[in-house]
Amino acid sequence: MKNIFNLIIVIFSVTTLFSQPSEQYLKGMGQAMALWGEGKPMEASALFERIALAEKDNWIPSYYAANTLIVNAFVTEDKSQINEMLEKAKTFIEQAHERSPDNSEIVTLEGLLYTGYVVMDPQTYGMTMSPKIMALHEKAVALDANNPRAHTNLIGYEIGSAQFFGTDLSTFCDRLKAVIPLYDKQPQDYPFAPHYGMDRIKESMAQCGCE
Repeated sequence: MKNIFNLIIVIFSVTTLFSQPSEQYLKGMGQAMALWGEGKPMEASALFERIALAEKDNWIPSYYAANTLIVNAFVTEDKSQINEMLEKAKTFIEQAHERSPDNSEIVTLEGLLYTGYVVMDPQTYGMTMSPKIMALHEKAVALDANNPRAHTNLIGYEIGSAQFFGTDLSTFCDRLKAVIPLYDKQPQDYPFAPHYGMDRIKESMAQCGCE
């Protein structure tokens, strides 16, 4: 019995050791985040991609490699560049899915990816992709009801649709307010795991005239 107990301790210790991020990972992710913060999304995405190649079991670098491109696509005017960024982001999202299936964070980011296509060309993609986008955000909420970004992206897309049809946006206020506690409670389980989004909720609340 004592030997079995000791074996369990060893296995637990080894598992814990390998689950800890390396110094190289922490340094690389910090540098990539800094590049993104400096307004260099393409350089940041390229560095996230290199980290993802080294961290083959970690979905987070692939997630951010996609995220930087998607966010940049929303502020880019050249449609050919937007399409190129979104297509590349799609490959990173596929990689992240392979590393962490049914992950709420990745699923809602995928919804944001397809939103990028709609923003790029509403006439071409609006009708065909809107159901897919809604389904992805709803799936993300279903996978993790405590994920604030899943709720934020779902409500955000609904607000965009309501604006298009001229619907009263104040009806979204209660739902937006209900997401705020989720941001306050979200855990930081692993270095650089998604932990952002409160600013977007506040922007949405101002957009809807919430008090």
